[in-house]
Amino acid sequence: MHLPAGSFGALFGCIALIVSSGDASFALPSSSLVGHWEGALLQKGQPLPIRFDFSGSGSALKGRFSVDRWRAMDYPLDAVKVAGERVTFNVGDNAFDGTVRGAHATGTFKGGDGSGTFDVQRVVPAPLPYAEIPVTFHNGSVVLAGTLAMPRTPGRHPGVVIIHGSGPQSRWGTNRYIADRFARAGIAALAYDKRGSGDSTGDWRTAGYDDLARDALAGIALMAARADVDPARIGINGHSEGGLVAPLAASLAPRRVAFVVAEDTAASRVRDQDLYRVTNDVNAKDWPPEDKQKALAIYALFLDVISGDKPYADFETASAPVKNESWFQYLGLPPKGHWLWTWYPKRANYDMRTPWRGLTRPVLLVYGERDKLVPVDESIRRIEDLLDASHAPYTALIAPRAEHNLTINPQPGEAFFWWRAAPGLIDTVVAWVAACTRTGGVCAVRAKAASGI
Repeated sequence: MHLPAGSFGALFGCIALIVSSGDASFALPSSSLVGHWEGALLQKGQPLPIRFDFSGSGSALKGRFSVDRWRAMDYPLDAVKVAGERVTFNVGDNAFDGTVRGAHATGTFKGGDGSGTFDVQRVVPAPLPYAEIPVTFHNGSVVLAGTLAMPRTPGRHPGVVIIHGSGPQSRWGTNRYIADRFARAGIAALAYDKRGSGDSTGDWRTAGYDDLARDALAGIALMAARADVDPARIGINGHSEGGLVAPLAASLAPRRVAFVVAEDTAASRVRDQDLYRVTNDVNAKDWPPEDKQKALAIYALFLDVISGDKPYADFETASAPVKNESWFQYLGLPPKGHWLWTWYPKRANYDMRTPWRGLTRPVLLVYGERDKLVPVDESIRRIEDLLDASHAPYTALIAPRAEHNLTINPQPGEAFFWWRAAPGLIDTVVAWVAACTRTGGVCAVRAKAASGI
């Protein structure tokens, strides 16, 4: 999952809930936390609505964390314990310290980006208008585990498989939230743990893009086999790396993929996109110009070497005299033997335009206006040219002020506000899919990218 750095920015990569051991003589039963909690964080006068859900007991007590503003739902908490009335826990690099009394919990939090208070109440949750069905499915020997959000309304429903971004990814957090929004609109949604993550077997670090695409196609097959899903109306929604994998899956099985939603995908070789990303990052640093030039030269050489175009000795020779420079340390280039040296060469020269050629299924392209990881205008133009050539219906949208993960964050000099998902974006995507899969519906207008949603 891709979330911004900063206040709670690392939440879903390393979230943990740790409750102090305290004095056992004052320990409350773990059932004192079981249930659904709602409330808010408050920082600089700005509230952020939050939800916690706790279940189990003793050492098996588990918790989940949800923030609609962050497009996050049911993300698992780690190491949940109860001891005494005092409760402490960490969310990313923010430390919480509070007190639980009955159905009320209050306290403070402090982190690198500031401090504030929290206040939550235990309440009865509103029932979900859909069923959550645990599922497993296979791609060869790999067993993929997920959750199908199935509308309770009668009839055969359209469906969508949600594909992950890069790195280890689970069905929880952003993917769970997206599935929730689709299911509430009557669209069955499958979110699953990426291979090698969560409860899924395999290893994403040894998988190629074809493997990931066929994982998604296995998810479509699972849905298509159900009596309550229409196999002719199942599509794919992918972000970032998922936006690369989504059209690839459609190109591998064009009759099985009804539509493609690709968010913040690129239209170049993987290594070119990587260099674009690092160039933007380095140029934004407050470094001397000569250090920026050296950093980008070393990184370009590193890409040539890890891609197999130049020998490793060239990289060793160039990096030896500068390996202790702060800019070199910042790049964090992996040492020889790191798994990236076997993972990256399989992807480096992959042209992300390839799966778009000849694609005829309806397409929705979504980008953040402030995306610094991929060139937005260039990517849209290149993909549109390919879709025009195959006469595929498409729509392209740019979310104003949004970054690569489709969130809006305070800019330097701006007054504090809680970062948030681009407003209205998920509703726009769901509405497009609903129109696309409606009998006789029109899912796209053949239009060039328009800023705004």
